[in-house]
Amino acid sequence: MPQKKPSNFSPEQQLHSLDARLVLSLQRLSDMLKALQWEQARTLGLTPLQLQILLFIGYHPAELNKVAHVATELQLSRPTISDAVASLVSKGLLDMQPDKRDRRSFSMSPTLAGQDLLLKAEEYAAPLTEVLEKRPGFEKNNLYQTLFALIAGLMNKEGGGLQRMCYNCAHYQGNKKRQHSCQFLHKSLTSAELQIDCMYHSTLS
Repeated sequence: MPQKKPSNFSPEQQLHSLDARLVLSLQRLSDMLKALQWEQARTLGLTPLQLQILLFIGYHPAELNKVAHVATELQLSRPTISDAVASLVSKGLLDMQPDKRDRRSFSMSPTLAGQDLLLKAEEYAAPLTEVLEKRPGFEKNNLYQTLFALIAGLMNKEGGGLQRMCYNCAHYQGNKKRQHSCQFLHKSLTSAELQIDCMYHSTLS
């Protein structure tokens, strides 16, 4: 009978495996952020998904603020995103504008009421920001580099949604180890300066 593979979610495995403790720690952090996000959404009269959509649309350009793109970003179906967007429009928080190049397509932007709510929506992350502000710079640099590598690794396995990362950008030059530079910004980058949601990202052909 084949031996059962130890589970990272087993307390016994966590006693002996650093990888198991890391997986559990990342899961716990995700759960805690999700709980904060859900509570903030409830306070504002939104669903958690509506809050996520409002945050994305509020801080990204029109060409990214389309149903198909947001669906890919959040790893959800287009009908699910369309329903949430329709609710935000009915609440007076989002506007829909026809794409000048394709009248069948629409981009979204926050209304004045949506912009006001946007500032409150992002407050759910404040407790984590406060914790991070108290950590030394070198520790945050190391943490970010590790998280970047984890996200890049999951992206390579066709997971993690749409990432506007340096590693999959046409402007990136480097060896994905210690040598990094951005042709758009005309500068070398440290590993801690690599981006996961870059406003200048250009998809590789």
